[in-house]
Amino acid sequence: MEMQKIKPINSFEENNSELVGLIVNQFKLDLDSAHGISHWRRVREIGDYLAKQTGADIEVLTLFAYLHDSKRENENDEPYHGLRAMVFMDDLYKKGLLGNLSTGQWMHLMTACTFHCLPNEKSGDITVQTCWDADRLDLWRVGIEPQKQFLNTDFAKQDNVIQLWNSFND
Repeated sequence: MEMQKIKPINSFEENNSELVGLIVNQFKLDLDSAHGISHWRRVREIGDYLAKQTGADIEVLTLFAYLHDSKRENENDEPYHGLRAMVFMDDLYKKGLLGNLSTGQWMHLMTACTFHCLPNEKSGDITVQTCWDADRLDLWRVGIEPQKQFLNTDFAKQDNVIQLWNSFND
């Protein structure tokens, strides 16, 4: 299988080319699919925006953005892709490819990835909540308006925040 290469467009991709390459090259869907790299990049961007208000951990948010949908096998309802992503992350973590995460950061990342596809799941952790909100605010890409009842942080639930991300998909 030929290795896919992407052109880095942000500092994370530039500084973590080996990790991003591993994620990209094991991804089973088209990289340009609805759950592919453009989505990962938008989730990172939305997460950065939200974290400025919520105080969420940017390192966890960034890893979440690139890993949460990395083990999808189709574009439809797929409730176990988060669990598969967590198993994949565990392998990357044991190989030292996820940086120097603290135990708390690791636990938040595992929780965020494992349960992100369950809209009724709740967390008391602001970083996990912000990860989930960053993903859900990108539902516009598939023609779905994010619903407040499935968002977690007060900041993300604001109408102007929800609508802001719609403009990035026009």
